[in-house]
Amino acid sequence: MKFVVGFVVACVLWIFVIFLSNLEVTRYRVYDCGMAEWHPDIPNAVREECRKRSLEEWRNGQSKQTV
Repeated sequence: MKFVVGFVVACVLWIFVIFLSNLEVTRYRVYDCGMAEWHPDIPNAVREECRKRSLEEWRNGQSKQTV
């Protein structure tokens, strides 16, 4: 009888853990823009953002050197 009660308690705890793990949690992804152009797992939106940032950095670097 103790084993049945222990088994039921363990099942209830597992269901609770599974429920907690499925809650919406803010998840962050960090991408390396150096790999954005060639890596197949990086989404196109991230690639475009990396291109924009790279262009901005290049323009800022150019303006600093010419001044």
